[in-house]
Amino acid sequence: MASLKSPVASPVPQLVIATTPDSLSKNVLFVDFVGLYCKSKRTRRRIGLSSSFSRFSNKKNSRLNAILSVDRQNISPPSPPPADLKPQVANLEDILSERGACGVGFIANLENKPSHAIVKDALAALGCMEHRGGCGADNDSGDGSGLMTSIPWELFDKWAESEGIGSFDKLHTGVGMVFFPKDNNLVKEAKKAIVNIFKQEGLEVLGWRSVPVNTSVVGFYAKETMPNIQQVFVKVNKEENVDDIERELYICRKLIERAANSANWGNELYFCSLSNQTIVYKGMLRSEVLGMFYSDLQNDIYKSPFAIYHRRYSTNTSPRWPLAQPMRFLGHNGEINTIQGNLNWMQSRETSLKSSVWNGRENEIRPYGNPKASDSANLDSAAELLIRSGRTPEEALMILLN
Repeated sequence: MASLKSPVASPVPQLVIATTPDSLSKNVLFVDFVGLYCKSKRTRRRIGLSSSFSRFSNKKNSRLNAILSVDRQNISPPSPPPADLKPQVANLEDILSERGACGVGFIANLENKPSHAIVKDALAALGCMEHRGGCGADNDSGDGSGLMTSIPWELFDKWAESEGIGSFDKLHTGVGMVFFPKDNNLVKEAKKAIVNIFKQEGLEVLGWRSVPVNTSVVGFYAKETMPNIQQVFVKVNKEENVDDIERELYICRKLIERAANSANWGNELYFCSLSNQTIVYKGMLRSEVLGMFYSDLQNDIYKSPFAIYHRRYSTNTSPRWPLAQPMRFLGHNGEINTIQGNLNWMQSRETSLKSSVWNGRENEIRPYGNPKASDSANLDSAAELLIRSGRTPEEALMILLN
């Protein structure tokens, strides 16, 4: 996907349908997006492919038909081309040898059946994209990698029962993946503020879970800035519709972010995700060690019908734990040339962006952009805003690409 207002095409999707004996795998969809992002001495190039070309070209009175429909009645047959101009298989050796960008991919079961095999396959595919990202001077601190899946309720129910909480109400429970400060006193202050905001919005915090991690696989420099990683479980009592629940969680997160701006713990608090549907496991890690770092991902009862995986190659921002991908909505290959313009465009429209779904609370969820974040993070925030405001994902992405 390209950035806001970016004229650049998206990475090329390579589609493979897996047909293995496994009853679940026989209907598994793999889509790998390897950014053909080339760095040469003279130019940067991206190669894009639109799968919607044939769909648009078949529409009556479309601009494409106007261009492609030619009156051929009085046109004589073309003469044969010279031997050296005859069609040949394109040799992409030079351009492919120059590419260097993030790696991103998607795997899903076409029948929407969750399994741990999906998670394992995503981690295996992510491990194959180690060359798509960068490392620090210690050769072990990655620019970032991560995985987005559906929420593994079976795994969390097992933990909740061990804590005496009982099974979660899956329809009315939101799960947050949170990066906290290292300092325990700051963590307590941040949690107090978070609980208060949830309470003000009518949500109930059910519990906090320390995410089990293996720090031995973290590089030296990444370990210096490694956050305290926890999950929060909240009960959404007053909403029944999934979209309304997601919107309520979005408002809570924006209010927490606003409170963090004036707090001494604010710069070290980050929500990787806060949702009733999805969760993001990510970090300043090499893609090969993500599954070893988060032991949850190795658990057989961690099941999902899909996974988005990403290996980051830093461009316009230095590596940081929150800037690893996937973001809350997207796995994205950034566009360094458009970030300042995009932020300015979003800021100039903040006062005019309105939707009836917010019931006049638009001021409470501003700002929509963050100059301290990456281009991908800001694109993700814009997509999230549009979708939470009632746009379909397809509409939101087309708006952002125009």
